[in-house]
Amino acid sequence: MNKVHMRTARDTIANPSGIIQLEFLRTTSQLLRDAVLSDEAEINSIRQELALLEKAKLRIHRRGDRSYFAALSEGEERERSLHKDMARIHALARRTYLQKRLALIERNSRRLRTALSSYESACYDLQLQSKLTRFCGSGLDLSRILYTEEQNEWIDRPYSPNPYYQGSLKYQTEHGIPVRSMSEARFGSRLEAIGLPYRSDDLVTIHSEFNDSPFRENYFADFKIPNLCGGITIHEHLGALHLKDYPDNSLKRLNDYHNFSIYELPDRPVKHSEITWSFEPDIRDPKLLRSVIRRILLPSLSEY
Repeated sequence: MNKVHMRTARDTIANPSGIIQLEFLRTTSQLLRDAVLSDEAEINSIRQELALLEKAKLRIHRRGDRSYFAALSEGEERERSLHKDMARIHALARRTYLQKRLALIERNSRRLRTALSSYESACYDLQLQSKLTRFCGSGLDLSRILYTEEQNEWIDRPYSPNPYYQGSLKYQTEHGIPVRSMSEARFGSRLEAIGLPYRSDDLVTIHSEFNDSPFRENYFADFKIPNLCGGITIHEHLGALHLKDYPDNSLKRLNDYHNFSIYELPDRPVKHSEITWSFEPDIRDPKLLRSVIRRILLPSLSEY
């Protein structure tokens, strides 16, 4: 085992001044815009399907152990029995499901639009201030404004990267952070270009609160990145699925991440939505990479 030098997540901010620049807000704004467009596409698809379905409500009645179905059409006060017309029953059940899903997506879309408006306003204001010249000249760090106090403490806290297999650290990000593959170097460089602080190859400790045990108690995550929801996202790049045992070990790792508790911040376990991963095509395709970064920065958008 070789000696590993301590570093902090703030060391990875590419800007020599250590201050996040306007690119961060521009990227976040684009991620939100992508999410709004995605929701709008699904909303339109659901509305089109609802227009083709029968305009009636499915009623379910229970008598003992049996269920009886009926339909209440629009404009009628009396429901009609469906007997055993299972195709119609399922169609009406899908209509109810689509209506509920539509309401959830529309609510989420409104929330996204509010956030987007906020970020676009921020971008506009910051552009008027000559790309943060006023903040930078005053010695202010945008990261300390965007992140919570606990997140900033995490960003500044020194850590020791994985001390094992130092010989495999053959690549570097644009900011000189050593990594194990060209894809990890590209991913880390993209985070640096945006201005996102991150830890690479940092220890993940699995906390077992039940009788069952994880496959391992410790892992080293490819990346840990503060997100805009007050937490830390743990990201794994699954870039060697062609190697023997790699797929099985990766699945075990993700299984432990999801089934047991991980604490990066005091009294705040990492949420399921804050565990993300990518594959080789995600790094090569700018659109896919933007989607990955969106899930990393805005994990709560996938939670209704």
